[in-house]
Amino acid sequence: MHPDIERLRLLERTYYPAALDRQRGRWREALRLIRSHRGSSRGILVRTLNPFVFWRRAFSLDQLRHTAPFLPPRQYDICYCPFAQDARKVLRLRRLGLALGKLAVAFRGSDVSRYLARRGRRAYRKVFEAGDLFLPVCAAFARKIEALGCPADRTVVHHTGINLDRFRYRAPQLVPGQPLRLLTVGRLVEKKGIEYALRAIRRLIDDGLDVRYEVVGDGPLKPDLARLVQEMWLAERVSFAGVRTHAEVQQALGRAHILLAPCVRGQDGDEEGIPNVLREAMAAGVPVISTWHSGISELITDAVTGFLVPERDSTALAARIRHLASSTPQVWLSLSDAARRRVEQDDIDVLNDRFVHLLENLCGPTGPAPASRNFSSLSAE
Repeated sequence: MHPDIERLRLLERTYYPAALDRQRGRWREALRLIRSHRGSSRGILVRTLNPFVFWRRAFSLDQLRHTAPFLPPRQYDICYCPFAQDARKVLRLRRLGLALGKLAVAFRGSDVSRYLARRGRRAYRKVFEAGDLFLPVCAAFARKIEALGCPADRTVVHHTGINLDRFRYRAPQLVPGQPLRLLTVGRLVEKKGIEYALRAIRRLIDDGLDVRYEVVGDGPLKPDLARLVQEMWLAERVSFAGVRTHAEVQQALGRAHILLAPCVRGQDGDEEGIPNVLREAMAAGVPVISTWHSGISELITDAVTGFLVPERDSTALAARIRHLASSTPQVWLSLSDAARRRVEQDDIDVLNDRFVHLLENLCGPTGPAPASRNFSSLSAE
């Protein structure tokens, strides 16, 4: 859990869909839930069981489960969907007369890549018709959704940001005779491209470079990556740190000489937007090497604020690491200084103020009065 969730006591204002037992008693639990409501609320829950409207979501009770938290009906100023597929849930709720209000939809990564690869290019057609504000996290995603029919006049690129106060800038320094310490932070999934980092490290070691590589994170590809480490005789050079807290990630950045983010487009179509760990490393003064992938080039200018290589090209990745390792301290300092200045544009306080302004403008020239704001956020499970 991000520390700001506790610091701002957000859980006191957060509600989750009611869970139903998916075993034999789930219909009994559904009946109890329906009986616990009165009047129009009970009628709405009964309507969620209509298979001619909600198809399999009626039989699975999925629609009933997602509808119950919105009862009794209330008017919202804004329904904000942090992933675009959540907007489809809003449209289903609106068929029941719920979740009314302005609709703001973010596009963050898998929702505009893997989800579309599975559901087809027309998956968001009705969302584009109903939505009032669309917030892709990078210009690359903005171009993509506009090509799918998203109205350009309702689309605003809105980056994610970081708290710069949590990342103390330090000038990078590679001490002669010490191993070159490389770091990757992220889930162990295909789009992170960790396989290509491992192959690049094998090349560097074969060329005589003393390298250590730390991978922070966990995920379904861990067994495959661990096996690859063994096959390439990298066990003494590569460590998998597993899941770590935000503070521990900061400590890992403090140990690293270079952050690697060799992102790729997955076989299932999954893509990154702009990984926040790139911003965090740049804020801390750690040089970054990533790929020409999705919106990453909007953050990193090649050879100015970091380095970019083609996707799945371990040879080019190794060459960039080797080039940086042999560069002068002045080159490292110039790179990290430019990166810090660039990432200051994505300070979370600045972006949050902009986000609030965008949402308030949906409600009119001055936005809703503070005491009357009612906010709903639907999040993917």
